[in-house]
Amino acid sequence: MNCRRLRQCAMLVVVIGLNLSFADAAESTTDKDGEMDLGARTVQMWETVDYRLSNPTWSGNPFDLVATVIFVHAQETRTTEMFYVGDDTWKFRFVGTRTGIWNFTTVSSDADLDGHTGSLLVGPRRNTAIKGFLTHVGNKYAIMEEDIDHVEGYVYDAFMNQQDYEQQHEHPSRILGDPSRAGLIEDYWNNTRDNGFNIYFFAVFYSWFRMGALSIDDFSSGADPGLDQPDPALFDALEHAIKYAHERGGRTHIWAWGDNGRRQTPNNLGDGFRGRRHRRLIRYMAARLGPLPGWAVNFGFDTVEMPNAEADCAWWADQMNETMGWPHILTSRGWNHESFGAHSYAGFGGNPYDLETTDKGPADYDEIRQDMETHTDKPSIYEERHTYNRWQCWPQSVHNPDRLDETGSCRLIWWEAMAGGMGGFFGHFSERFNQYGPFDPDGPCGYHPDSLKRAFRTYREFWKDGRLKLSMSPDNSRVRGATGYCLAAADKKHFIFFVEDADSVTVDLSGMPGRQPAMAVDTKAEYRETDMGGLTAGTHTINLGVPSDWVIAVGLFGQQGAR
Repeated sequence: MNCRRLRQCAMLVVVIGLNLSFADAAESTTDKDGEMDLGARTVQMWETVDYRLSNPTWSGNPFDLVATVIFVHAQETRTTEMFYVGDDTWKFRFVGTRTGIWNFTTVSSDADLDGHTGSLLVGPRRNTAIKGFLTHVGNKYAIMEEDIDHVEGYVYDAFMNQQDYEQQHEHPSRILGDPSRAGLIEDYWNNTRDNGFNIYFFAVFYSWFRMGALSIDDFSSGADPGLDQPDPALFDALEHAIKYAHERGGRTHIWAWGDNGRRQTPNNLGDGFRGRRHRRLIRYMAARLGPLPGWAVNFGFDTVEMPNAEADCAWWADQMNETMGWPHILTSRGWNHESFGAHSYAGFGGNPYDLETTDKGPADYDEIRQDMETHTDKPSIYEERHTYNRWQCWPQSVHNPDRLDETGSCRLIWWEAMAGGMGGFFGHFSERFNQYGPFDPDGPCGYHPDSLKRAFRTYREFWKDGRLKLSMSPDNSRVRGATGYCLAAADKKHFIFFVEDADSVTVDLSGMPGRQPAMAVDTKAEYRETDMGGLTAGTHTINLGVPSDWVIAVGLFGQQGAR
């Protein structure tokens, strides 16, 4: 039995014992008006728990009432805020980042919300497919596993189906357009999985204030009273989407705002970007979404149009980070600032951004690797939408318009991983989208063909379970006889090779200890591992059979493999 299993078993014994003392208290956790002791609860790691309190005496704007909750564990403290949900009711929520007992106390100038106490016993996660918060180790994305101290490498690629579920215009298929469309979340998730991804995308824009609103133009004016309060219905739908994916081992990628030229940013609020309305919304977002694992958020797109883009977006990230209570990766496309959790690249070239690829880029693997190696402090993501065949439908002339065809899309996503773990953004562009459309779903810029969906699914299956080791770095000198790339772990026990249009390849495993298992996968076919036997240190020629793009893993991966 390995060390991790022993730790889990020991914790299970502790939890069973402590549950005996918590059992009686757990019976009294039903909320009661005026009750100061909210009792004790037992939860699993990464399971979010909600509390609700009644406050009928408050007479002002309920979204301005500040009430904080302090959760204390023997090893750390987390502070969050309550949020209003209607009917004189405020809620607060919690998720454990460590096993063991957490005690909490509420603090507020409002007597009805002040002085409540309680306890939670956090046990091990019930399902190893459920991960914690997204974080990073150096320039690699990482995901929390058993708890905050145990992380594994994570391949971060978001999927957008703007043809159907995620629309940036008024259309009956836009999930965030109306509360009645919550049932489409399951469809969108299944569609995301079918297309080969584990992260789906949502753009919110002015729906923060009224579900379905795309810009300030959907309100009577910048001073419309409807802008004074966040829309709980929007948050209900977005929370449902976040939880739905997280419970299935996936994640949600969000754009908070849109394009300043289309009046989709907080600059258009009556009291401005840093005004009372925006601050109120930030507090509400942090309180409701902060304790939910499973999401990351980018401020918006084409932010270069904003008058104080980098400074304002950094201020937004600072405000969110100060009040969320739990860690999330926040970005703003194009800006390199310490306030952001990742380096997000714009992709058109020629703009005064800090971070930008070559025009309609990146151009090739070498550019991706250079971007990764330029920024080693945080992970990076190409947050331009590299949607299928996008440049074949672009209204202006584009160099190499076929670069995102089936082969180009497949190789781009593999290049990003093989460069060390660059984040990516893929999917379908919209058939109903301002001057850069319409794109016919049956035309060249429509849905992924089945063969591309199959290839993306194979990519997802290969990288799951932490196959991208946090110590891996490119070492392409180990590939010979084919166009290819190598990731080598620092301990030389794990190697990943990706080769293009090859039926054989010679790999150099110099320095590898002992005999390690090897397997190969045809990246264009349905996922199937071909056992290549055990290999030892030295040079080996591997015969792959048919010419294709192949990935080869050497070493012991998975739960029993070393990090």
